[in-house]
Amino acid sequence: MSVPARPDRSGYLLALGAAASYGTSAVLIRTGTTRYGAPLTGITIALLVGMLALAPLAARARKSQEPGWKPGRTAILFVFASGLSSLLGFGSNTVALSLLPVVVVTPISSAYPLVAVLLVRLFLHEHEQVTRRTALGAVLVVAGVILVTLSRAR
Repeated sequence: MSVPARPDRSGYLLALGAAASYGTSAVLIRTGTTRYGAPLTGITIALLVGMLALAPLAARARKSQEPGWKPGRTAILFVFASGLSSLLGFGSNTVALSLLPVVVVTPISSAYPLVAVLLVRLFLHEHEQVTRRTALGAVLVVAGVILVTLSRAR
């Protein structure tokens, strides 16, 4: 699957929606773990709600596939690994939010673009290009994380 030369505006709108959702989630997680005090229970409840919300959509998507369609073994492994990575990231973020202020955890966890850029460069270099602008953007994110963290430490 190749990336279109001109990204669709809906991609940008969805990315902004993701940013708003992640920001809201961080505040809700912090509030919930502060009042409830059990990050692992919070993680379990949040993921269960997500699973229940996605189950009908997944079933509908599965039915919309062509008859006889089956995902390849490699695709299943990548999706499984993605799920584990997401679980680890969400879980780590939730526990971090139970220990530190949102204004510290959120910028640090937002350094993930640097990891993504490095992994794209290593594994997806045939499908996606990492331009200087992209690399600079990732570095600026990390610089922002350092500035926020250092300013909070004072």
